[in-house]
Amino acid sequence: MITSEKKRRLASLDLFRGLTIAAMILVNTPGDSAHTYRPLLHAQWDAITPTDLVFPFFIFIVGVALAAALRPYLSLAPDDQPRPCTSHLYIRLARRAAVLILLGLVINAFPEFVLETWRIPGVLQRIGICFFLAAIVLLHVPQRWQWSLGAATLVGYAAVLHFVGAPGVTPGQLEPTANLPRWVDIATFTPAHVFSVWPTEPEGLLSTPAALVSTLIGCWVGLKLVDKPVSKRVGLLLIAAGVAGTVIGWVWGLVLPMVKMIWTPSFVLFTGGWAMIMLGACYLCADARQPVRWVWILEVFGRNAILAYILSEFGADLLQQVEIAGTPFPNFATERIVGLGDGVLISPELGSLLYACLFTMLIWSLLYIPYRRRWFIRV
Repeated sequence: MITSEKKRRLASLDLFRGLTIAAMILVNTPGDSAHTYRPLLHAQWDAITPTDLVFPFFIFIVGVALAAALRPYLSLAPDDQPRPCTSHLYIRLARRAAVLILLGLVINAFPEFVLETWRIPGVLQRIGICFFLAAIVLLHVPQRWQWSLGAATLVGYAAVLHFVGAPGVTPGQLEPTANLPRWVDIATFTPAHVFSVWPTEPEGLLSTPAALVSTLIGCWVGLKLVDKPVSKRVGLLLIAAGVAGTVIGWVWGLVLPMVKMIWTPSFVLFTGGWAMIMLGACYLCADARQPVRWVWILEVFGRNAILAYILSEFGADLLQQVEIAGTPFPNFATERIVGLGDGVLISPELGSLLYACLFTMLIWSLLYIPYRRRWFIRV
């Protein structure tokens, strides 16, 4: 569905979403994955790189946007008169979640569409599930109990990881090839239908409730920002809350490691804290003052985020299928970029990064016309 929106929006949310999408495309499309700067790669296991923050940021942003969309249906003050939750609302929520899941399945299968090795979990699948469940929580769980639900989910997940074992897995064992979430995904989907690059599926079943909490954190922040007077104090409080979240997550990480692949509770709090810090900084730059002129450049990504992600995934896969002199196009292009500097001025790592930057600019250019015409695609 294409919409032309004129109502007041949080400029900071579009800015943060644009930054996140740009970063997601940049780290997902290196010219040569064998020569990539370490911060632009995911951590192998129990560590955090800047790249590991990108997906949690997007999940958080989904929560903020969801809170803005559902605000008319919520009673947050004594004088509120919320709209009734009709069957039409639930159909819209379910339809959006289903479309996201189906798009994720198509992206996973593209371009071969081989049923025997079709990966079932994925990024958009997780977003669709968390979006729908978070909406149900916002609509039907009193606000005073939502925090308790989130805390209970994280503590319960931590207890499961610590006390529950599986065949061949010792309770509390958290290793790339030996952990409970990995066993659950393999037992449910079989090894042929989970992520093959890493031994553990990064968007697995058992870690989904923890990812839901990441979404709810975004919802809670969104409810504090939507339809509220703009002030620098709000942005500073958001940053302060984010710092507290990162500290709590880091301290918890000393006991339960921060592992993105299984979305550990310490990872949820640490990344949620950083998301609040980033949104707070964007709020101070774009809402609490007159936005700087270059903000619109990132809004091109932010206003059509799902379309940007889909185009980047399909585009990267298609270019990978193109071979020049027996070499996939991204690697061939990176070699030529490195050759421009005789391998001295431009290292293989820098060449790989420059290719990713050029690809990101290509996706931006494809989104520029819809942005100028105020065409924003919603699923």
